[in-house]
Amino acid sequence: MDGKKNGAINSTNGHVSNGDIHSSKEEPKLSCLQKISHKIISVLETAFYRLGRLIGTYPWRVMLISTIVTGIICIAAPFTFTESADGDDTLWVPVNAKVLDYKSWVESVFPSTVRFGTMIFVSDNVLTPTVLSAMWTIYNSSISLTTGTNNFSTLCIQSGSNCLVNSILELWSYDETTIKAASQADIKTKINTATTSPMYFNSYDVTTVLGGKVYDGSGKIDSATATKMTWFIQGDDAVKDQAEAWEQQLIDLGQKGNSNISTTYVFAIRSFSDEAGGAIRGDIAFLSAGYVIVIVYITIMLGKFNCLEQRFGLAIAGVVVVGMSIGICFSLASLCGFEYGPLHSVLPFLLLGIGVDDMFVIVGALKNLSDEQQKLPLNERIGKALRHSGASITVTSLTDIMAFFIGATTLLPALRSFCIFAAFGIIALYGLSTTFFVSAMTVDVKRAAARLNACCCFYKHKPEYKPNNCSQKEYLPAFILKFYAPNLLKFPVKIVVLVLTAGLFGLTIWGTVNLEQKFEEKWFLPSDSYAYDYLTASDKYFSSGQEQAGVYCKNIDYFGKKTEMESLYTQLTASNYVVNGTVDSWFNSYTDWLSTTSDASVIAQIDGTTKYPLDSTKFYDLLHQFVTTESTGLRFSRNLKFSNTSSVLGLTGSKISFYHPSVKDTVEGFNVLDGIQSLVAGVAGSDCFPYSQIHLTWESNKVSSTPLTQG
Repeated sequence: MDGKKNGAINSTNGHVSNGDIHSSKEEPKLSCLQKISHKIISVLETAFYRLGRLIGTYPWRVMLISTIVTGIICIAAPFTFTESADGDDTLWVPVNAKVLDYKSWVESVFPSTVRFGTMIFVSDNVLTPTVLSAMWTIYNSSISLTTGTNNFSTLCIQSGSNCLVNSILELWSYDETTIKAASQADIKTKINTATTSPMYFNSYDVTTVLGGKVYDGSGKIDSATATKMTWFIQGDDAVKDQAEAWEQQLIDLGQKGNSNISTTYVFAIRSFSDEAGGAIRGDIAFLSAGYVIVIVYITIMLGKFNCLEQRFGLAIAGVVVVGMSIGICFSLASLCGFEYGPLHSVLPFLLLGIGVDDMFVIVGALKNLSDEQQKLPLNERIGKALRHSGASITVTSLTDIMAFFIGATTLLPALRSFCIFAAFGIIALYGLSTTFFVSAMTVDVKRAAARLNACCCFYKHKPEYKPNNCSQKEYLPAFILKFYAPNLLKFPVKIVVLVLTAGLFGLTIWGTVNLEQKFEEKWFLPSDSYAYDYLTASDKYFSSGQEQAGVYCKNIDYFGKKTEMESLYTQLTASNYVVNGTVDSWFNSYTDWLSTTSDASVIAQIDGTTKYPLDSTKFYDLLHQFVTTESTGLRFSRNLKFSNTSSVLGLTGSKISFYHPSVKDTVEGFNVLDGIQSLVAGVAGSDCFPYSQIHLTWESNKVSSTPLTQG
């Protein structure tokens, strides 16, 4: 009976009451997964224990080897700073999106070599002789700007025989005498009756260059508070530097303004990179200050306020580990062909946060050794500390690494690149934290044991020096144990916590339901920059929301595709995805000209009944004549890409221009994109496709709005 009592399990502590007599109950068997888990943990702890003992014995050697390995990686795989171009929307477009193929084709057949500069003029009423005269003064100054051997006339984009500058002044052909002689009544009549530009012979809609319009009782424009002027210049590589220099002079001119115009806003192609790049360079001081703050924080949290136990040097070592990790991740990711993108500037802070957490875990493990363990030799203490902390940071690091590698499977190139950079960085951080930082910690422990000053390690404190009592107190743990935890367990406090939690949960649900997906490029600009002011003014006065687009057709038999081209025009003009009256088809204008021309040489080459060219050769010859000599066809010269094979003309590609209507949200943008693509495919198959810069944004939003379901 006594034996049974001695062998019984103590119900209060779960252990046998006599170590010599085992319980009659068998311990529960471990499952297969539990055995595997225990085995993995055991292997990790053993490995880190041995690594810790090695580091504790040879800290300087391990630190040197870690530094050499880092240097070899950075030298063998040097980081090439190939930052993605400013405004490169393809960074956020799925790699398998059709719109990327469309973009590639358009850029190869219709390479964009056009740059622009634009100004917005704001006054109580811009439709006055005074404001128009002031605008002409600015225009006249702009065309006199020179850069090197070039001026506006040599850099400008030609439309017919004139440099292309869009504004209401083109209604007076930029003629000084006519503009300055125009009365208020003349101006009002002109803007309400003009439908064609007398300079460029294209259809002219005055509402596109006027903002803040006020209409009179008869529905005519009576006044406007804003108008804009846009200069178009060449942007190919041969003149890029001169074009950028001319743009800078235009920006300077716009910022000076004119005393007869209340406010002038200016913007050019170079503005975005100038202002956004300047903002990034301006943030370097804040980034540096952030690192200083982190160093101070680590010093405070890891050490104590006395000359021996503060750990300023260890904090510096921790930041050095982060810096080395950044170098490794940039080098390896660059070696793998990934480019530096707009998200990557946050990587130093991401790695710093993860690195600081690892440091606290490692230092905390050393600090939490038992009193008996603290008496062991230094290499044993480091081994035991790393045995526990190493396994812990292994789990967290592997979790982070796997999360970023999974994130790298995204279809968005910018996000994929960021995830690869981050994954490599965390791998490097993991390796250096368990080697370089542990070595630095070992050296710091030796320093303190040798009574060397924490800041000036050459100064040794006398044996009678004792750290002040205040520095030995740990206020945060005391606060948690004596005040926070006891009060948290009180019933009224529990109620308050539950209510606050429920409130925050409800607020989170409300915010998620009402989350709006939106992007504005001006968010990348400083709010006090001239470029930001321009974009804000543009949104205020010219926020029609309409987006320019086009239907591009490839190298097809245009002569034999008369029915398809006419059907395409009909379908586009009737579509809800196209703004009414904005379709500008070269094919329809061409056939209209053929039907109405009185030129005998043209009539001789077309069918008398159908008014259509007699054969393919005549079709392309007459088309070339139409867009190079006829006033109604000049505007289409930029929309056609002619080929010349064995002196026979053909078309490599063509474009039909139109405008998309404004969309209220991303869902409507998706619908417009899918709708216009289906419409064109239904009429022309794979011969033609729609494309616009805004399509890239809509395609990107389509994917980024549902990343979890795709994952």
